[in-house]
Amino acid sequence: MKFCLEVGELERHLVEFNFDQLFGRSVIKVNRTEVRRSVRLFNEPLRETHTLRVGDQERLEVRIEKERKLLFGQKCRVFLNDRLYRCYEGV
Repeated sequence: MKFCLEVGELERHLVEFNFDQLFGRSVIKVNRTEVRRSVRLFNEPLRETHTLRVGDQERLEVRIEKERKLLFGQKCRVFLNDRLYRCYEGV
């Protein structure tokens, strides 16, 4: 699953999320700079939460909640300042 979104009103920031279920690798980038990377080969959790703070003048808290489906696929919810912003589903 891969998605990117642009957040912020005064300052625009590009948040990219990439998760490869086959290799268990997840990467989160803000403005094309990698801020978080994790690799899980076995025993992937059902739920995983990543919290980021972006911006200097306009402070935003971005929370990405990834929920694994039973066999294949994920559901990701993106929250901005504790409000649901987007929801993504896919493999």
